[in-house]
Amino acid sequence: MSSSQLPLADDLYLAAHDSPRGRCVLTPATLGLGLAAALLAELVLWRRLDLRDDHVVVIDDEPTPDPATAAVLGQLLREPHHRRIRDWISFLATGVATDLVERRLARAGLVHRKEKRGLLGVKVRFVPVDSSTAGWPGTRIRISATRGELLDTSDLVLTGLVLATGLDQHVLVTLEAAERDHLFDQLRRRLPAMLQHLVGHAEAAVGDAVMARRA
Repeated sequence: MSSSQLPLADDLYLAAHDSPRGRCVLTPATLGLGLAAALLAELVLWRRLDLRDDHVVVIDDEPTPDPATAAVLGQLLREPHHRRIRDWISFLATGVATDLVERRLARAGLVHRKEKRGLLGVKVRFVPVDSSTAGWPGTRIRISATRGELLDTSDLVLTGLVLATGLDQHVLVTLEAAERDHLFDQLRRRLPAMLQHLVGHAEAAVGDAVMARRA
């Protein structure tokens, strides 16, 4: 995995919290779906998983050195009969992915726990410690698009998930049409097919969640 940036799911989480007071600009359901896909993508980048015919295939059962992805891999190994990509995105999006990513960010000192007491009890959320850190994933993509630079695989997946979750309305809103086209062209030509497939599943899951809320 690239050492030039945070893990993919952490970057997505921070980008979704690049707002006044560090509030998430996505619904919890949409954030969970995006983070679920991001953690699976991290395992692909760690060369622990392949994605074939809409299924997750474990190609190396050696735990990663990272607790979040190691936990997801362990869960996959404990559920050998459930391997559909969409099922795992849905399962991890129930709160598992968000919890794993928040714990990882908290261990790194990049978010802090904030509690608010109300009539219904204590509401807990995690807020980025530094607004510039929260803003960096989106800024990094925008700078690359503006300069016509090529993104690495992790940032290509990040861009795909930004689009899949609708986060582009916040992260990429300042880009010119030609700059957005540059990003789209990279996603089509340079993102490996299995990761394109994963992003597509995430986008479909987000779409289904939106329709379910409207029903």
